[in-house]
Formats: sequence, structure tokens, C-alpha cells
Amino acid sequence: MVSKEEYYKSVLKNRELVKDKNITKCTCPNTLCDFHSKCDECVALHRYYKEHIPVCLQPILKDKLRDLTGAIEMEMVSKEKTPIEYRKYVKEMDKFIKEEENKWKE
Repeated sequence: MVSKEEYYKSVLKNRELVKDKNITKCTCPNTLCDFHSKCDECVALHRYYKEHIPVCLQPILKDKLRDLTGAIEMEMVSKEKTPIEYRKYVKEMDKFIKEEENKWKE
């Protein structure tokens, strides 16, 4: 276990790290996702649904799991990704609904 002084140093380091925009920017490749760059909301939804972890965190776990599955002579199979057309459809439907709502306001 680290000492409280070492722990405090690590907290100070982390406080500095989160000031760096390169460290805190959203790294998810799903830029069409409604929650892209809203990492706190994204993680909260993934915790709620408990289906899988956010795409940006998957490489970290995949590396660790690959080592573990190799050690127990198993294989890892990746899940099929959501097609980009689905994300585009969400954007199109959002736009359509907004336009319809604006018609009713006029």
C-alpha cells in the first residue's frame, strides 16, 4: 500500500493531467453518437444498461482479456459493431422530427 504522502502526490499529478485537453478529449471513434464528447453521460448509460463498456475503453480491456484468454486456452470473439447507417438514421430522424415540430409551431 502506498503512503498517504505518495497518494497525495498521485492526486496532484492527476489534477494536472485532467487540465490537458489531449488527455480529456473524447477518443471514441463513434463521432455520430449522441453522447460523443459527453463522456460522463456515456459512461453513466453504459453503467445503467450493463451491456458492454464504452468503445473508448474497450482496447484497454481487450489487451488484458487477450492475455487472460490465451493463458486459459480460450479465444476471444469481437461483437459485431453497430452499422454507421444506424447512427446516420438517428440523425436523420432527429432532423425530421424537429422540422415537423417547427411546422406545428408556425
